[in-house]
Amino acid sequence: MGLVNLKQDQIDKIQIDEGIVVKNFGESDQSIIGPTRGGAELTVTPSVRDIEYDGRKGSTKGMQVKDGEEAVLKITALCCSQEMLALALPGAKVGSDEGKTITPSEFGLIPASAYLKNVAIVTKMLDNTFKILKISNPLHQGAFGFKTASKSENEHNLEFTAHYDAIDDTVKLYEILESKSNPITTSSSATTQSTTQEN
Repeated sequence: MGLVNLKQDQIDKIQIDEGIVVKNFGESDQSIIGPTRGGAELTVTPSVRDIEYDGRKGSTKGMQVKDGEEAVLKITALCCSQEMLALALPGAKVGSDEGKTITPSEFGLIPASAYLKNVAIVTKMLDNTFKILKISNPLHQGAFGFKTASKSENEHNLEFTAHYDAIDDTVKLYEILESKSNPITTSSSATTQSTTQEN
């Protein structure tokens, strides 16, 4: 038996196309990360702890605590500019020399400057509105890979992990927003609704 009696607003909010990935969305240095291959994926994983008590049968409503949360945005990038490659090397520096030489960071504490302000996926709905999925203080923490092959293009994976701010606790780990117009082509904010991660 198929689905029946769908509502128009359910159909309207079907997401279409691959969307685009934006670095420092809404900031003065906003820029598109691209081209990419295979779209983009955001995963938010909470850490939930069950309160143990005598007679407990299993996970119980009202007896669970959210201890933490992790948000990771994954893309496969094709662009091999020095600046793009440096995003996959935490803390690496792009030089001001003619070749823009990339040099690794020192061991020890990763400087705050190594983290981006945010990374966002901007994608379209069937009703021509836009969904914006944004993570804060992202940093790629995975491996760096660069592979050449005949009749193919290099792909390097970027896995941006969101981070809280130890100084500013008003910064949310992630936000999911809706916009009535394309937020990349409009100069003013068109955000109408937002769902933010709870503290």
